[in-house]
Amino acid sequence: MNKTDNKTVLIIDDEPNVQIYLKTILEDHGFNTVLAGNGKQALDQIKKKKPDVISLDLVMPKMTGLKFFRYVKGNKIVDGVPFVVVTAHSKDEMGQKDIQELQKEALKSVIYFLEKPVNPLEYANTIREALGLAKPKPHKKSDECEDLKNKIKNKILDANKEKLLKVLKALG
Repeated sequence: MNKTDNKTVLIIDDEPNVQIYLKTILEDHGFNTVLAGNGKQALDQIKKKKPDVISLDLVMPKMTGLKFFRYVKGNKIVDGVPFVVVTAHSKDEMGQKDIQELQKEALKSVIYFLEKPVNPLEYANTIREALGLAKPKPHKKSDECEDLKNKIKNKILDANKEKLLKVLKALG
C-alpha cells in the first residue's frame, strides 16, 4: 500500500479548472482529495472529515485564503494540519500582503508557498513534504524503451537531410 493512500488533501480554490488540475495531480500520486470553492465550503468539508493537509488559494470571493487560515487557526479547527498556499498573486497587490501576513504566521504553523501555474511534480512533492512523507524514487526506464530511444537516435543520425524533410512533410 502506498503511504499516500490514506492521506486526504482539502483543495480550496474558487476556480473549478484549477480544482480539477490540482485534484488530478494529487490523485495521480495516490492521495485522496476533497474540493471546496470557498472558505465556507471548506469549513463544511472539515466538519465531515478533518484533512491531513490543506491546499489553499489566497484570492477568493466571500472569504479570502488569509481570512480562512486565521479563522480555522484561531478556532483551533485544524490544529496540526499543514497548509500549502497555491496562488497566482504572490507578486501583485492582491496577494503580496496576504503572503507577508502568512509568512509571519508560518512561525506558528506549517505553511508552504507555491506560485501558479504550479508544476505537477513540485506540487505533489510539496504535499508529501508537508505530510512528512518521502519523495517517490524515480522510475527506471525499461530496457525496451532505452533500446527504442537508441534506435530512433541512430536512425536520425544516419538519415540525410532529404529523408528527414520527407518524414517531416509526411507528418505534417
